[in-house]
Amino acid sequence: MVSSELIFGVVFIFQCAIGIVGNSLLFVLYICIAFKKPQEKKPMDLILAHLTLANMATLFTRGIPEIMFCFGMRNIFNDLGCKVVMYIYRISRGLSVCTTSLLSMIQAIIISPNNSVWARIKVKAPRYISYCFLFFCVTNALIYIRVIETTEAIKNDISRYDYISHIFMVRAPNEKKSVAAFLFGMTLHDFIFHFLMGLSSTHMVLLLYRHSKQVQHIYSNSHSPRCFPEIKATQTILLLVSCFVLFYWINNCCTLYMTFYFEKDVEVETVAAFFGGCYPALCPLLLIGSDSSI
Repeated sequence: MVSSELIFGVVFIFQCAIGIVGNSLLFVLYICIAFKKPQEKKPMDLILAHLTLANMATLFTRGIPEIMFCFGMRNIFNDLGCKVVMYIYRISRGLSVCTTSLLSMIQAIIISPNNSVWARIKVKAPRYISYCFLFFCVTNALIYIRVIETTEAIKNDISRYDYISHIFMVRAPNEKKSVAAFLFGMTLHDFIFHFLMGLSSTHMVLLLYRHSKQVQHIYSNSHSPRCFPEIKATQTILLLVSCFVLFYWINNCCTLYMTFYFEKDVEVETVAAFFGGCYPALCPLLLIGSDSSI
């Protein structure tokens, strides 16, 4: 009988293979457009290229260690390896939140009517995308610096550890104030970007609804408003945001369960890692499927 670990290992292989290949192809495509066909470059291309990098980093630092564990490799990393892998994973996950939020906000601004309050911002917004990326990188690097301090390799003595994974352990803090500051910063960071994501997504849904009402009596069924590039791009981004929020909170719920549940459950943690890699793996498929030019 095939063990559950082996099944999970095969699933992770497919997930990482699809995600890494898809994100790599998209990243190369956006780079080629930027240098070889600059006239076809769109503001969204830079954001999506940044998102593909964050997706690949997430899959490499979370999916690959899970594959190694599922195929029987134990104590894969030493303390330094665990610190580096988990720090990069947390930063890439944070960047994924920020970039998806920025993607939805920029698209909401782009499809806003020219007579709206967003008209001026629509012209200036693409200039500040690079500055946003720099801000995201610095912010996430500072917020998750504590991961380097507390993450260690698996050890026999578990009495001093708050969270025990099958790949790493999180050491119990000496100062409660530093823990409170870290949790507050991480929660505030995620709340702000999820809130902005929700606002921009609601704005896009309302704009799409009004647009469909305005043009449904003009266009025949063969010229549906859904065929417009702006409408199709907006629907794709709304689908990306929905998938991100769904998988993000499933992963968080599994992690919280593992944190507060006394007995260690390897399968729950593996399921959490799987859902944590679903968005990075599905993201390129959704983008490729929605863009006929790709």
